[in-house]
Amino acid sequence: MQKQVAYTGQTVMAALPVPVLAFCGFSGSGKTTLLESLIPLLAQQGLVVGLIKHDAHGVVVDQPGKDSDRLFRAGAQLCLRAPNETFTRWHPSSSRDLPWALGLLAWQVDLILVEGHKDTPLPKVWLEHPQDPSVPETLQGLVEVLPWGSARLPRALELAQRLVTAHQPPLWGGILLGGHSSRMGTPKQLLSVGRESALARVARTLASQVAGLAYLGAGPLPADAPPAPQIPDPPGPGGPLAGMVAALRWQPTSRWLIVPVDAIALSPALICFFREHQRPGWWAVQLKNPAGELEPLFALLSPQIQAFADQCWQQGQGPRALAQHEKAHLLPVPEPLGGALASANTPEAWHELVQKLKP
Repeated sequence: MQKQVAYTGQTVMAALPVPVLAFCGFSGSGKTTLLESLIPLLAQQGLVVGLIKHDAHGVVVDQPGKDSDRLFRAGAQLCLRAPNETFTRWHPSSSRDLPWALGLLAWQVDLILVEGHKDTPLPKVWLEHPQDPSVPETLQGLVEVLPWGSARLPRALELAQRLVTAHQPPLWGGILLGGHSSRMGTPKQLLSVGRESALARVARTLASQVAGLAYLGAGPLPADAPPAPQIPDPPGPGGPLAGMVAALRWQPTSRWLIVPVDAIALSPALICFFREHQRPGWWAVQLKNPAGELEPLFALLSPQIQAFADQCWQQGQGPRALAQHEKAHLLPVPEPLGGALASANTPEAWHELVQKLKP
Protein backbone atom coordinates (compact mmCIF):
# COMPACT_ATOMS: atom_id res chain seq x y z
CA MET A 1 0.00 0.00 0.00
CA GLN A 2 1.35 3.41 -0.94
CA LYS A 3 1.97 5.72 2.01
CA GLN A 4 0.29 9.10 2.08
CA VAL A 5 2.65 12.04 1.67
CA ALA A 6 1.73 15.53 2.78
CA TYR A 7 2.91 18.29 0.49
CA THR A 8 3.52 21.50 2.37
CA GLY A 9 7.07 22.77 2.78
CA GLN A 10 9.31 20.49 4.84
CA THR A 11 6.41 18.09 5.44
CA VAL A 12 7.26 16.48 2.10
CA MET A 13 10.62 15.34 3.46
CA ALA A 14 9.37 14.45 6.93
CA ALA A 15 6.76 12.04 5.56
CA LEU A 16 9.31 10.00 3.59
CA PRO A 17 11.84 7.45 4.83
CA VAL A 18 14.45 8.58 2.28
CA PRO A 19 15.92 11.94 1.24
CA VAL A 20 14.92 13.82 -1.90
CA LEU A 21 17.15 16.14 -3.93
CA ALA A 22 15.96 18.06 -6.98
CA PHE A 23 18.26 19.24 -9.81
CA CYS A 24 16.79 22.29 -11.48
CA GLY A 25 17.82 24.72 -14.19
CA PHE A 26 16.69 26.24 -17.44
CA SER A 27 16.49 24.02 -20.51
CA GLY A 28 20.02 23.34 -21.75
CA SER A 29 21.68 23.71 -18.34
CA GLY A 30 22.86 20.07 -18.31
CA LYS A 31 20.48 18.47 -15.80
CA THR A 32 20.09 15.14 -17.61
CA THR A 33 23.79 14.93 -18.47
CA LEU A 34 24.76 15.41 -14.82
CA LEU A 35 22.23 12.90 -13.52
CA GLU A 36 23.26 10.34 -16.13
CA SER A 37 26.79 10.46 -14.69
CA LEU A 38 25.76 10.76 -11.03
CA ILE A 39 23.40 7.79 -10.80
CA PRO A 40 25.98 5.07 -11.66
CA LEU A 41 28.36 6.46 -9.02
CA LEU A 42 25.65 6.22 -6.37
CA ALA A 43 24.72 2.71 -7.53
CA GLN A 44 28.36 1.65 -7.15
CA GLN A 45 28.03 2.55 -3.46
CA GLY A 46 25.16 0.09 -3.05
CA LEU A 47 22.38 2.69 -3.21
CA VAL A 48 19.13 2.21 -5.08
CA VAL A 49 18.28 5.52 -6.74
CA GLY A 50 14.79 6.60 -7.75
CA LEU A 51 14.33 9.35 -10.33
CA ILE A 52 11.34 11.56 -11.05
CA LYS A 53 11.62 13.62 -14.22
CA HIS A 54 9.31 16.48 -14.99
CA ASP A 55 8.57 16.89 -18.69
CA ALA A 56 6.36 19.84 -19.55
CA HIS A 57 6.06 18.67 -23.16
CA GLY A 58 4.41 15.32 -22.39
CA VAL A 59 5.73 11.79 -22.03
CA VAL A 60 6.40 9.41 -24.89
CA VAL A 61 7.34 5.99 -23.56
CA ASP A 62 5.85 3.37 -25.85
CA GLN A 63 5.63 2.66 -29.55
CA PRO A 64 2.24 3.34 -31.14
CA GLY A 65 0.72 0.12 -32.43
CA LYS A 66 2.52 -2.17 -29.96
CA ASP A 67 0.28 -4.45 -27.91
CA SER A 68 1.13 -2.63 -24.68
CA ASP A 69 0.34 0.76 -26.21
CA ARG A 70 -2.94 -0.50 -27.64
CA LEU A 71 -4.03 -1.86 -24.27
CA PHE A 72 -3.05 1.36 -22.52
CA ARG A 73 -5.02 3.44 -25.04
CA ALA A 74 -7.95 1.11 -24.52
CA GLY A 75 -8.12 2.47 -20.98
CA ALA A 76 -6.00 0.13 -18.85
CA GLN A 77 -3.46 1.18 -16.23
CA LEU A 78 -0.51 -0.81 -17.54
CA CYS A 79 2.14 -2.95 -15.86
CA LEU A 80 4.42 -4.63 -18.40
CA ARG A 81 6.74 -7.30 -17.01
CA ALA A 82 9.70 -8.67 -18.92
CA PRO A 83 12.98 -10.45 -18.02
CA ASN A 84 14.98 -7.22 -18.29
CA GLU A 85 12.62 -4.69 -16.71
CA THR A 86 9.18 -3.90 -15.29
CA PHE A 87 7.35 -0.96 -16.81
CA THR A 88 4.25 0.77 -15.43
CA ARG A 89 2.17 3.37 -17.22
CA TRP A 90 -0.64 5.39 -15.68
CA HIS A 91 -3.35 7.55 -17.19
CA PRO A 92 -3.44 11.21 -16.11
CA SER A 93 -5.16 11.96 -12.81
CA SER A 94 -5.16 14.94 -10.48
CA SER A 95 -4.25 12.58 -7.63
CA ARG A 96 -1.10 11.38 -9.38
CA ASP A 97 0.95 14.42 -8.53
CA LEU A 98 4.51 14.77 -7.25
CA PRO A 99 3.69 13.61 -3.68
CA TRP A 100 2.05 10.50 -5.17
CA ALA A 101 5.15 9.79 -7.24
CA LEU A 102 7.44 10.33 -4.25
CA GLY A 103 5.37 7.93 -2.17
CA LEU A 104 5.41 5.36 -4.95
CA LEU A 105 9.21 5.27 -4.98
CA ALA A 106 10.21 6.06 -1.41
CA TRP A 107 9.76 2.59 0.10
CA GLN A 108 11.76 0.93 -2.68
CA VAL A 109 14.87 3.11 -2.92
CA ASP A 110 17.57 4.79 -0.80
CA LEU A 111 17.43 8.20 -2.44
CA ILE A 112 15.08 10.03 -4.79
CA LEU A 113 16.49 12.46 -7.33
CA VAL A 114 14.14 14.83 -9.11
CA GLU A 115 14.87 16.49 -12.43
CA GLY A 116 12.97 19.74 -12.71
CA HIS A 117 10.09 20.80 -10.43
CA LYS A 118 11.83 24.09 -9.65
CA ASP A 119 8.64 25.57 -8.18
CA THR A 120 8.10 22.84 -5.59
CA PRO A 121 9.29 23.00 -1.93
CA LEU A 122 12.04 20.40 -2.21
CA PRO A 123 15.77 20.68 -1.43
CA LYS A 124 17.27 21.60 -4.76
CA VAL A 125 20.47 22.26 -6.65
CA TRP A 126 20.38 24.93 -9.34
CA LEU A 127 22.43 24.35 -12.50
CA GLU A 128 23.44 27.58 -14.23
CA HIS A 129 22.80 27.94 -17.95
CA PRO A 130 25.80 28.96 -20.10
CA GLN A 131 23.88 31.94 -21.55
CA ASP A 132 21.84 32.79 -18.47
CA PRO A 133 23.53 32.24 -15.07
CA SER A 134 20.68 33.90 -13.14
CA VAL A 135 18.88 32.08 -10.33
CA PRO A 136 15.11 32.67 -9.97
CA GLU A 137 14.38 34.83 -6.95
CA THR A 138 11.36 32.69 -6.02
CA LEU A 139 13.38 29.45 -5.82
CA GLN A 140 12.60 27.57 -2.60
CA GLY A 141 14.87 25.14 -0.77
CA LEU A 142 18.06 26.07 -2.61
CA VAL A 143 20.99 23.96 -1.37
CA GLU A 144 23.67 24.98 -3.85
CA VAL A 145 24.29 26.58 -7.23
CA LEU A 146 26.50 24.69 -9.67
CA PRO A 147 28.05 27.10 -12.22
CA TRP A 148 28.39 26.10 -15.85
CA GLY A 149 31.84 24.71 -16.58
CA SER A 150 32.59 23.87 -12.95
CA ALA A 151 33.35 20.37 -11.59
CA ARG A 152 29.68 19.60 -11.11
CA LEU A 153 29.82 15.83 -10.78
CA PRO A 154 32.09 15.60 -7.68
CA ARG A 155 30.06 18.29 -5.94
CA ALA A 156 26.73 16.64 -6.81
CA LEU A 157 28.04 13.29 -5.57
CA GLU A 158 29.18 14.85 -2.29
CA LEU A 159 25.80 16.53 -1.79
CA ALA A 160 23.88 13.30 -2.45
CA GLN A 161 26.14 11.26 -0.14
CA ARG A 162 25.83 13.80 2.64
CA LEU A 163 22.06 13.87 2.29
CA VAL A 164 21.75 10.07 2.46
CA THR A 165 24.00 9.88 5.51
CA ALA A 166 22.20 12.69 7.34
CA HIS A 167 18.68 11.47 6.54
CA GLN A 168 18.44 8.50 8.89
CA PRO A 169 14.89 7.65 9.99
CA PRO A 170 14.36 7.63 13.76
CA LEU A 171 15.33 4.39 15.49
CA TRP A 172 12.69 2.57 17.52
CA GLY A 173 13.27 -0.45 19.72
CA GLY A 174 10.97 -3.44 19.48
CA ILE A 175 10.97 -6.26 22.04
CA LEU A 176 9.53 -9.56 20.79
CA LEU A 177 7.36 -10.99 23.55
CA GLY A 178 7.58 -14.70 24.34
CA GLY A 179 3.98 -15.76 23.83
CA HIS A 180 2.72 -18.50 26.14
CA SER A 181 6.12 -20.29 26.17
CA SER A 182 4.86 -23.70 27.31
CA ARG A 183 8.43 -24.97 27.71
CA MET A 184 9.18 -22.25 30.26
CA GLY A 185 5.87 -22.69 32.10
CA THR A 186 5.06 -18.97 31.80
CA PRO A 187 5.41 -16.19 29.22
CA LYS A 188 9.07 -15.25 29.02
CA GLN A 189 8.38 -11.58 29.69
CA LEU A 190 7.13 -12.53 33.18
CA LEU A 191 10.24 -14.47 34.17
CA SER A 192 12.39 -12.92 36.88
CA VAL A 193 15.97 -11.72 36.73
CA GLY A 194 16.77 -10.82 40.31
CA ARG A 195 14.22 -8.25 41.43
CA GLU A 196 12.97 -7.28 37.97
CA SER A 197 11.20 -9.04 35.15
CA ALA A 198 12.92 -10.12 31.96
CA LEU A 199 10.92 -7.55 30.01
CA ALA A 200 11.82 -4.70 32.36
CA ARG A 201 15.50 -5.61 32.17
CA VAL A 202 15.62 -5.72 28.37
CA ALA A 203 13.49 -2.57 28.08
CA ARG A 204 15.76 -0.69 30.48
CA THR A 205 18.83 -1.55 28.40
CA LEU A 206 17.19 -0.79 25.07
CA ALA A 207 15.28 2.37 25.97
CA SER A 208 18.37 4.52 26.44
CA GLN A 209 19.57 3.75 22.91
CA VAL A 210 16.40 4.40 20.86
CA ALA A 211 13.88 7.15 20.19
CA GLY A 212 10.91 5.03 21.28
CA LEU A 213 10.06 1.58 22.56
CA ALA A 214 7.29 -0.91 21.77
CA TYR A 215 6.35 -4.40 22.91
CA LEU A 216 5.65 -6.70 19.96
CA GLY A 217 3.10 -9.48 20.36
CA ALA A 218 0.35 -10.60 22.71
CA GLY A 219 0.40 -11.69 26.31
CA PRO A 220 0.42 -10.14 29.76
CA LEU A 221 2.98 -7.53 30.73
CA PRO A 222 4.71 -7.55 34.11
CA ALA A 223 3.89 -4.79 36.55
CA ASP A 224 7.39 -3.32 36.34
CA ALA A 225 7.44 -2.99 32.54
CA PRO A 226 8.18 0.61 31.50
CA PRO A 227 5.20 2.32 29.82
CA ALA A 228 5.25 1.56 26.09
CA PRO A 229 2.70 0.63 23.43
CA GLN A 230 2.01 -3.07 22.92
CA ILE A 231 1.54 -3.85 19.23
CA PRO A 232 -0.38 -7.06 18.48
CA ASP A 233 0.62 -9.37 15.66
CA PRO A 234 -1.37 -8.91 12.44
CA PRO A 235 -3.92 -11.63 11.61
CA GLY A 236 -2.25 -14.51 9.81
CA PRO A 237 0.77 -16.71 10.43
CA GLY A 238 2.27 -16.23 13.86
CA GLY A 239 5.87 -16.35 14.94
CA PRO A 240 8.48 -13.65 15.58
CA LEU A 241 8.41 -12.35 12.01
CA ALA A 242 4.78 -11.35 12.63
CA GLY A 243 6.00 -9.03 15.38
CA MET A 244 8.59 -7.49 13.07
CA VAL A 245 5.94 -6.93 10.39
CA ALA A 246 3.63 -5.33 12.96
CA ALA A 247 6.37 -2.90 13.98
CA LEU A 248 7.18 -1.93 10.38
CA ARG A 249 3.51 -1.34 9.66
CA TRP A 250 2.92 0.63 12.85
CA GLN A 251 5.83 3.05 12.33
CA PRO A 252 6.52 2.78 8.58
CA THR A 253 8.94 5.71 8.41
CA SER A 254 11.14 4.50 11.28
CA ARG A 255 13.98 2.02 11.57
CA TRP A 256 13.45 -0.79 14.05
CA LEU A 257 16.01 -2.41 16.31
CA ILE A 258 14.43 -5.76 17.22
CA VAL A 259 15.49 -7.98 20.13
CA PRO A 260 13.85 -10.98 21.85
CA VAL A 261 12.47 -10.57 25.35
CA ASP A 262 14.75 -13.27 26.73
CA ALA A 263 17.89 -11.35 25.65
CA ILE A 264 18.55 -10.50 29.29
CA ALA A 265 22.30 -10.31 28.64
CA LEU A 266 21.75 -7.48 26.14
CA SER A 267 24.33 -4.72 26.60
CA PRO A 268 24.57 -1.09 25.42
CA ALA A 269 27.85 -2.07 23.75
CA LEU A 270 26.08 -4.61 21.51
CA ILE A 271 23.40 -2.08 20.61
CA CYS A 272 26.04 0.51 19.71
CA PHE A 273 27.87 -2.09 17.61
CA PHE A 274 24.61 -2.81 15.82
CA ARG A 275 23.84 0.84 15.13
CA GLU A 276 27.34 1.96 14.21
CA HIS A 277 27.81 -0.76 11.61
CA GLN A 278 24.63 -0.11 9.66
CA ARG A 279 25.35 1.52 6.31
CA PRO A 280 23.20 3.50 3.87
CA GLY A 281 21.72 1.02 1.44
CA TRP A 282 21.43 -1.78 4.02
CA TRP A 283 17.73 -2.51 4.45
CA ALA A 284 18.07 -5.31 6.99
CA VAL A 285 20.96 -6.12 9.31
CA GLN A 286 21.12 -9.34 11.30
CA LEU A 287 23.84 -10.67 13.57
CA LYS A 288 26.02 -13.76 13.48
CA ASN A 289 27.37 -14.97 16.79
CA PRO A 290 31.11 -15.64 17.26
CA ALA A 291 30.49 -19.26 16.18
CA GLY A 292 29.23 -18.01 12.82
CA GLU A 293 25.56 -18.86 13.47
CA LEU A 294 22.76 -16.50 12.50
CA GLU A 295 20.86 -14.90 15.38
CA PRO A 296 17.66 -14.05 13.45
CA LEU A 297 15.75 -12.44 16.33
CA PHE A 298 18.29 -9.62 16.56
CA ALA A 299 17.56 -7.37 13.59
CA LEU A 300 17.88 -3.76 12.51
CA LEU A 301 15.20 -3.13 9.90
CA SER A 302 14.79 -0.14 7.59
CA PRO A 303 11.41 0.94 6.18
CA GLN A 304 12.28 -0.39 2.72
CA ILE A 305 12.35 -4.01 3.96
CA GLN A 306 8.66 -3.95 4.90
CA ALA A 307 7.28 -5.35 1.63
CA PHE A 308 9.75 -8.24 1.62
CA ALA A 309 9.19 -8.99 5.32
CA ASP A 310 5.44 -8.97 4.75
CA GLN A 311 5.79 -11.37 1.83
CA CYS A 312 7.99 -13.79 3.81
CA TRP A 313 5.64 -13.71 6.80
CA GLN A 314 2.55 -14.41 4.68
CA GLN A 315 4.39 -17.40 3.22
CA GLY A 316 4.84 -18.76 6.73
CA GLN A 317 8.56 -18.07 6.94
CA GLY A 318 10.50 -16.77 9.92
CA PRO A 319 13.06 -14.00 10.48
CA ARG A 320 15.81 -16.10 8.87
CA ALA A 321 14.19 -15.39 5.51
CA LEU A 322 15.13 -11.70 5.76
CA ALA A 323 18.79 -12.63 5.27
CA GLN A 324 17.94 -13.72 1.71
CA HIS A 325 17.11 -10.19 0.57
CA GLU A 326 19.75 -8.65 -1.70
CA LYS A 327 19.88 -5.57 0.52
CA ALA A 328 20.27 -7.54 3.77
CA HIS A 329 23.63 -7.83 5.52
CA LEU A 330 24.95 -10.14 8.23
CA LEU A 331 27.28 -8.68 10.84
CA PRO A 332 29.67 -11.02 12.66
CA VAL A 333 29.70 -10.14 16.36
CA PRO A 334 33.19 -10.03 17.88
CA GLU A 335 33.95 -12.45 20.69
CA PRO A 336 33.90 -9.86 23.53
CA LEU A 337 30.29 -8.97 22.62
CA GLY A 338 29.08 -12.49 21.93
CA GLY A 339 27.76 -13.09 25.44
CA ALA A 340 25.18 -10.32 24.96
CA LEU A 341 23.35 -12.55 22.45
CA ALA A 342 22.62 -15.25 25.03
CA SER A 343 19.03 -16.47 25.42
CA ALA A 344 17.28 -19.51 26.90
CA ASN A 345 14.46 -21.83 25.85
CA THR A 346 14.29 -24.19 28.85
CA PRO A 347 13.97 -23.54 32.60
CA GLU A 348 17.39 -25.10 33.13
CA ALA A 349 19.03 -22.88 30.52
CA TRP A 350 17.24 -19.85 31.99
CA HIS A 351 18.50 -20.58 35.49
CA GLU A 352 22.04 -21.02 34.18
CA LEU A 353 21.88 -17.73 32.25
CA VAL A 354 20.54 -15.81 35.25
CA GLN A 355 23.35 -17.21 37.40
CA LYS A 356 25.94 -16.00 34.90
CA LEU A 357 24.52 -12.47 35.05
CA LYS A 358 24.78 -12.16 38.79
CA PRO A 359 27.48 -9.65 39.79
